[in-house]
Amino acid sequence: MRRFAPAASLLLLVTLAACATSGLDSFVLDGHELHVSLAPKQLDGANHGLPPGVRDNPHLATDAEVVESIAHYASQGQLGGDGIRAALYALYDGESELGFYALETLSPEDADRLEGMLRKIWAPNVRDNRVRVHRGGQVFVVVWNDGVSPACWRAVNDGLVERLADR
Repeated sequence: MRRFAPAASLLLLVTLAACATSGLDSFVLDGHELHVSLAPKQLDGANHGLPPGVRDNPHLATDAEVVESIAHYASQGQLGGDGIRAALYALYDGESELGFYALETLSPEDADRLEGMLRKIWAPNVRDNRVRVHRGGQVFVVVWNDGVSPACWRAVNDGLVERLADR
């Protein structure tokens, strides 16, 4: 069961209502749904490396500026928002930090173009088992970790693959 402060719950509901038709809805998670050790990291202004426009955690956006910001971070600065309809940023604390960027494209052609780029960008980190790039139709999830246990890493990736398979 998710437990949020009343103000956070209202904000989450408003955000979800605004993005109700997004293919990213099933990725708005409290962390425990991926692994028992994970909880959303509190964004208190001291967090460095947040995409501009991200104010909540997780943060689901369809606003073009925020989508572009998240896509820019998801691609290590190499992409903008072209061809991307919605984006999600999520950051969790557990044994160490773990986060992901999820992107939903406008078309299958945009998804094919984006897949090649994301896989090339993240290949060195994939080889080091710090990042995985997953695709389900027109949805991508780039998940990264800062040293979580192999059991946590496996559970998170298995959970994301399962959600992507439901598309």
